[in-house]
Amino acid sequence: MNDQDQCVLTGTWFYDGTVPSRVEIWRRGFKPGSGDYEDPPEYGEDQYGEFYEVFYHPPGSGGTAKPAGFGSYPDLSSARASVEADTNGTIRWDGG
Repeated sequence: MNDQDQCVLTGTWFYDGTVPSRVEIWRRGFKPGSGDYEDPPEYGEDQYGEFYEVFYHPPGSGGTAKPAGFGSYPDLSSARASVEADTNGTIRWDGG
């Protein structure tokens, strides 16, 4: 993360239906590439622009443990839809 990165959406879902787990979506100005020369350029090379990255905190950590990044998306709606699918629609977004 850097100074230009911004958390734009947070929420909670319940792992195994009972253990609260924090989710964050961050807007970032950079998407790292794989660095693998065999990958096509859209995956292999670093990209600059506006991207949205999803972070899942470990279940039961209260959002204090280091989260794991999961995917980079071209817009907020795609990132949000991915979280909703991954959590089987059980995510509860903060603020409504």
